[in-house]
Amino acid sequence: MHPRHLRILASAFAAAVTLTLAPAPGVTAEAQALTASAAQRLGGRPAVKEARHFNNGGFQRLHWDTVRGAAYYQVFVKQAPYDGALPRNWRLLKTVEGTATTVHIAQGQTRQFGVRAVGGPAGLRRAVTAISSFGTVSRPPRLRALDRQGGWHTMHKRAFYRDTALRTRRPGARLTLRGADDTSSVRLVAVTGPRYGSLDVYVGGRKVKRIDLGRRHRNPHTRLIARLSPPRSGRITLVHRGRKPVRISALGHARRATTATRKPKAPLARPPARSFTFRGSGWGHGVGLSQYGARAMAEAGRSTKEILQHYYSGTRLGQVEDDRELDINVSYHASPVVVRLSALQRGADAEVCAMKRRRCADSVVTHDRRANDRPAGRIVVTRHRGRVQARVEQPDGDVHRLRGDRIRVRWSGTRYRDGSGAVVRLGSGREYRHGELLVTKHGSTLLNAAVRVELQAEYLRGIAEMPSSWDMEALRAQAIIARTYALRSGRGKRSDCDCHLFDSVLDQSYVGWGKENEGRDAYYGKRWVRAVKSTDGTVLTYQGALASTFYFSSSGGHTLNARDVWSASVPYLRSVPDRWSMDSANPNRHWSSTRSAAAMSDLFGLGRIHKISVVDRFAGGAVHAVRATAVNGATRTIKGKADYLRSKLGLKSAWVTSIDETY
Repeated sequence: MHPRHLRILASAFAAAVTLTLAPAPGVTAEAQALTASAAQRLGGRPAVKEARHFNNGGFQRLHWDTVRGAAYYQVFVKQAPYDGALPRNWRLLKTVEGTATTVHIAQGQTRQFGVRAVGGPAGLRRAVTAISSFGTVSRPPRLRALDRQGGWHTMHKRAFYRDTALRTRRPGARLTLRGADDTSSVRLVAVTGPRYGSLDVYVGGRKVKRIDLGRRHRNPHTRLIARLSPPRSGRITLVHRGRKPVRISALGHARRATTATRKPKAPLARPPARSFTFRGSGWGHGVGLSQYGARAMAEAGRSTKEILQHYYSGTRLGQVEDDRELDINVSYHASPVVVRLSALQRGADAEVCAMKRRRCADSVVTHDRRANDRPAGRIVVTRHRGRVQARVEQPDGDVHRLRGDRIRVRWSGTRYRDGSGAVVRLGSGREYRHGELLVTKHGSTLLNAAVRVELQAEYLRGIAEMPSSWDMEALRAQAIIARTYALRSGRGKRSDCDCHLFDSVLDQSYVGWGKENEGRDAYYGKRWVRAVKSTDGTVLTYQGALASTFYFSSSGGHTLNARDVWSASVPYLRSVPDRWSMDSANPNRHWSSTRSAAAMSDLFGLGRIHKISVVDRFAGGAVHAVRATAVNGATRTIKGKADYLRSKLGLKSAWVTSIDETY
């Protein structure tokens, strides 16, 4: 049972997780010497293909030649906005295995890219070459980022660069790009042809060039360059000369590259793993009773009371009235709900009733006069104009339609309807022998279906949480905690399902007739029913109140504290030794699960990962923190509650004994 719905514990997941990022460790003098030796086995620095220094689009492809002995390549970047200075030092952008990569440049941004080869491991770090620079790549800012003086107007035509241009006819009109540093050339895109005028280009208040747009061939997006030697800093201004119009689609600049003052550290010599194999024990969240543990204890001669008081510290057995009715959701937010009648004895029937204001306003009876595995007739419940509609198809082909606020189905051989024994079968394949079926509306188009059953005489008979072949003391323990769980968790109705409990692991697995009728001549089903009857009214209490009787399949040698799995600390849900779970009959006493390198990279948010290790555990042995180490030495730790990490890692349990890498 996995109580994901639990209100007092569910808040843990959002608050339980922290991610910490640690830098790579420093390099020793010995490692530096080894790295220098290994560097001799690498070729020279990568020979690069020159990049476009004025980039009109957002992406550019960088290429370089193969370096002898290289295992992979590191691509570095320096970047600045158009009005800021490029930094001196490199920042690692990405690691690639080929000799090309695609990079992005935002509008109004300058980036300088570099690449170096990384060779085989040498001591603690790998050998590297020097960085080869591609130079700077600039992309012009948006036109609205330019200062305008003198009657500039915006024009839109598909022939223009980026479909837009600024136009003016006024002499002396100015277009200014603020604060450009280290400008090695001014770049602009303009419309050229005989009918267009001239522009003077100023940098830092000094004229550097006059560009005559009329002396060039007609072109709606001509790229023009004004080179500066030496480079200058300051405002870039275009001044219109003459009376002929000018049309400008882009204004930007290229920068000189900066030289790094510090060489980036070589990456740590850790090869990337191809996959990771998690090995562990147990299955489930780990709080409360271990079912395989209860089995082993029962086989060793422990009583039901001893089993329960071992796993639920400080609790007592008590007696309550357990004849209350529960609505168990058996079809959640569905449409349609399909029901069939199946006779266990000849002459069975079912009454389908359309309810209005809690009264049966219209009804029809369907019959199954046979007694075999083939159900007779069909009841299809759907939504119709906001109401609930039942289409009742008789075995002879007749069809009846009923409409109401909800649909109720009662079948013979139950406390609601006398007659031959029968079951109703839903589209899921599950069959129900007891109670009545209620189909209610949810929202404007969906339906909920629930069976209304008595707790002791009907509901508990259909609980399928433990194999009925197990020792009777273990079955009685399961019956007691299932009863206690239903009474505590099913106190009130839930609006989302119009039910007290779900029939799944959201609460407890309720399969109805399939459990009670299990085995040849219901041999195993009768064993489970006997365990339920022999514990009639028995519950588990703590200080006079019903206990929260969570349970799970098996542990890794200890159960877990409730606060280590969810959020709240519960005095009787404490970690206790559970060597019983490691019994040879438990198929999950040892398990392994393999995860791909890509999946782990996505999970930890790192590039290629070299190693994953458990760095902290809870008192019961479950993982509390898992750390991944990337090939460059960077680490990232995922830390959180045990059930969160179990779910995050996709494992059967949080009792992880080891993590093995495949290289």
